[in-house]
Amino acid sequence: MSYSCEKSECNLFSHKECEKPKSLVQHPFSTKCVFKFYTNRSVKGCLCHVCGKNIKGYHYGCSCNFVKRYAHPSCLAYQPTLEAFDGLTMNLHKVAPATCLICNNKNLCSKVDGWAYVSPCGLYCYHVSCVMNIINENWKKAFMKGTCDPFQTIRDRFPADMNRMTQMVTGKKKAKDRKKVATALSVIFNVLTGNPKGLIGDAKTIIS
Repeated sequence: MSYSCEKSECNLFSHKECEKPKSLVQHPFSTKCVFKFYTNRSVKGCLCHVCGKNIKGYHYGCSCNFVKRYAHPSCLAYQPTLEAFDGLTMNLHKVAPATCLICNNKNLCSKVDGWAYVSPCGLYCYHVSCVMNIINENWKKAFMKGTCDPFQTIRDRFPADMNRMTQMVTGKKKAKDRKKVATALSVIFNVLTGNPKGLIGDAKTIIS
């Protein structure tokens, strides 16, 4: 949620969490980590622990001694669940156990894993930053249409994303099965012929 200027020509927006911040916020995935709100405008070279983007404005910093985490106020306000489809609720996790259905990556970057909404089975994931990017891209369209639910965009695309991921998993499983069969054929061939080197290449050619 954000505030905007009443003047139509003004493009100024401010997150609700930045206008009325909490001084301290408990880390949702760690009972030992507490975030403190800071008003300085930037933290050079630091990335948000949630979305992986640079810290350029108001932010939260953790009080941990062994590792420093930073987060945008709006990122710490993400809902703990996302209804991606009728009857399917995805829960917020600190890491994605599988590749994101939007960016096709498991981690946001080398330095940040990124929080993600994950299905109960663990196969379907959305980085929260990827979800927000899509919502922001469609915000103006939704505003003009009077759509009050920003997450409808995700619900509309989830069936296609799920089908695509299922096909990818099936394809990888078939490739793995073919490799196992090729190895088994090579072992059998070695036993029958006494060939110490085996013919794995020939076996792969036969079943491909």
